[in-house]
Amino acid sequence: MSRPAPDSAPAWALPQLAVACPTCGATPGHLCTSHGGTRPRLYDTHQTRTTTWAAQRKGGTA
Repeated sequence: MSRPAPDSAPAWALPQLAVACPTCGATPGHLCTSHGGTRPRLYDTHQTRTTTWAAQRKGGTA
């Protein structure tokens, strides 16, 4: 999959990218993908990734 440019994918600025996504398997530093795994999510991350990030930030686990 090609990597979208930062100016075309606001999701690059999200702090949740620091953790892996339990839903789609995106590794830290990479965008989440659509449920089919064919397209990057350009504007947000999966809710599970946000929850995981928030839990790790608080010192817990998701």
